Amino acid sequence: MYSPSRLYQPLAQMDDSDWQRILERHTFWQNAGVSLDEEHLDIAFHVLLEEGEIAREKSAKAQSDREFDAVAIPAAEFDDTELCRWIDAWSTMHAENYGPGITTKMGLYVIRAGGTLGFHVDGPVFLKGERADLSIPDIQRGIVELHASHRTIMPLRFNAEDSFMICDYKAPLQRGELFEFSNVLPHAYFNRGSDHAVLLVTTYLQEALLPAEFNYAQPDIQVI
Repeated sequence: MYSPSRLYQPLAQMDDSDWQRILERHTFWQNAGVSLDEEHLDIAFHVLLEEGEIAREKSAKAQSDREFDAVAIPAAEFDDTELCRWIDAWSTMHAENYGPGITTKMGLYVIRAGGTLGFHVDGPVFLKGERADLSIPDIQRGIVELHASHRTIMPLRFNAEDSFMICDYKAPLQRGELFEFSNVLPHAYFNRGSDHAVLLVTTYLQEALLPAEFNYAQPDIQVI
């Protein structure tokens, strides 16, 4: 049995008023999500920042070729200077807290009313049982980065009856509470209410957690 304290770690109580203003000014997060199977219904990951850069190019894709749940943000949304300023500020906050590294991914994860994000693990090898060649450098790199990363979530909107599950533990959701969880373990979100759930999700790769032989400056390096 996993100890809840190892699954879910509250970090800070944050003032989320700026992010709430962003949600009020923009409507992209209310757009239809994707439904992939009976376990993944009406979900959308709207990528705001990727590999340290505002994700303007993501807006050109209806769906990412690397993320099954990525849904495009219209390019015009990034003309909002306040949105871009808060994206940068949020990334900078993670760097200040965790030390040198890079925000590899940040976005708004929306589980629409009645939607389901079924149990899964994140990274290059997924929970569903697909075979993967672990000798492929990109997969090895992905596994290393997964274990050297911090995944934080700040709930912006949710229903009282929703369930955010990590293994068999129901993590408490509180508006404005920033928390970290281990995304190498099975997790899921079940929207059981009448309103969309919106989570601000950030993945920060901390250089100090990378093994000494892993040269982050060389993208094609093979990790043994």
